[in-house]
Amino acid sequence: MGFSGSWAAVQGAPRDGVLAALGLEPSGQSDAFPDFRVCLGELPGGWLLLWYDRDLSTAFEAARDLSPLGPALACAIEEHVMFQEARGYADGAEVWRVTHDPNRGGSLYHLETDGAPPPELAGIHADLKAQQDAEGGETAGVDLICDVPLELARSICGFKHDLDPPDGVVFEELRQAKRATGTSRPGFFARLFGAR
Repeated sequence: MGFSGSWAAVQGAPRDGVLAALGLEPSGQSDAFPDFRVCLGELPGGWLLLWYDRDLSTAFEAARDLSPLGPALACAIEEHVMFQEARGYADGAEVWRVTHDPNRGGSLYHLETDGAPPPELAGIHADLKAQQDAEGGETAGVDLICDVPLELARSICGFKHDLDPPDGVVFEELRQAKRATGTSRPGFFARLFGAR
């Protein structure tokens, strides 16, 4: 079936500020692998990573909302259709986007870029294109171009969903933060998680 989900990362932002901005709090559960519906891990280089299992859009919204606190990026992965997308954000706005969707593009070599992606993209794309060519191109039994957005994101923050997390990283399960008495209607994340 394949993995389906997304993640967002922000660099240099305070952990408590990230949780407050998203209306989340730790549940008290943790693991060395992000095996929760929503969780947070602290990566080397000052990156905080939020993991969203089986959710393709929330990570993009989270990265946009967190980008005023520091450089942010997000990835969405839908392996059963080989859709992969990475986006970069700064100051509340999307700065770049790299998408691989062979169903939309009609080719295993499909790659769309918007904005100003990081310079590492050219080398990553060239390497994976050469590997795809060597495997038989369009008739290959593998889609290596799908890794271009994910490898670009990994070159920035050091994380890729199908590789072991860096040593010592622990992921904390997150849940909707309890609302103070008398607050107004629930926000986006409250609706995402449902009433508790």
